[in-house]
Amino acid sequence: MKSVLLAVTLCMGLCVAHSLPARAQPVLLTTATSAIHSTSIEDEQPQKFEGIIVSKNGEIFVLRDDVNDTWYHLDDQEAAGKHLGKKVSVTGTLDTRTDVIRVKSIDETP
Repeated sequence: MKSVLLAVTLCMGLCVAHSLPARAQPVLLTTATSAIHSTSIEDEQPQKFEGIIVSKNGEIFVLRDDVNDTWYHLDDQEAAGKHLGKKVSVTGTLDTRTDVIRVKSIDETP
């Protein structure tokens, strides 16, 4: 009786194993796709962004661009804090994945 039960259990296990989908093979990146992701923010030319430095929750300073209805985080919080509430021109490089401007300079505008 035990051997019949063991044989039935093994058969059921094999049937279930054959009915499961095969594992997906990992996708290897080709040089064409990896080249897309290899561009560095440092390789890009600085741009000018205009807006007002505002405080988000009293601790984080961001650039509010009312013309384009956009908020940018700034990586230089110390420099941004010196211009709180002022209209400024920020020169830097935008990381589009995180909407963070890598600040080169912040200048007040009239």
